[in-house]
Amino acid sequence: MATSLRAVWSSCLWMRSIAAYKQVPLRVGAVCHACHKSTYSVLPEDYNCKVELALTSDSKTIVCYHPSLEIPYEHTQPVPRPDPVSNKEETLDQVLKSRLNEEELKNDRGLTIEELSKMFYTTKHRWYPVGQ
Repeated sequence: MATSLRAVWSSCLWMRSIAAYKQVPLRVGAVCHACHKSTYSVLPEDYNCKVELALTSDSKTIVCYHPSLEIPYEHTQPVPRPDPVSNKEETLDQVLKSRLNEEELKNDRGLTIEELSKMFYTTKHRWYPVGQ
């Protein structure tokens, strides 16, 4: 089983950071599972990303360097811009009109005082009209 140097180095940094965080002694060659929840995963060698991992001198912080990739212009595609005259998709006005025409909005009842009180964590007296 061939393990890449990148995978070994990153897992070593990961175990050292856990050991420093949890104050667990880490022996050479030992596998330490001080933290059971983790989102860490090893990147494959052919992954199109230049990621470098490092540990600060006080061993308390993992530093990840991931610069943006330079993508050649030949490998890009233009953003599709549909013609507004022949476009069959919904426009913003059509979406708003359809939402305003829904049955829920046609009901003039609105929320009750009890529903408003529960929604905004206030007393029922807040929602009664005040005489002038």
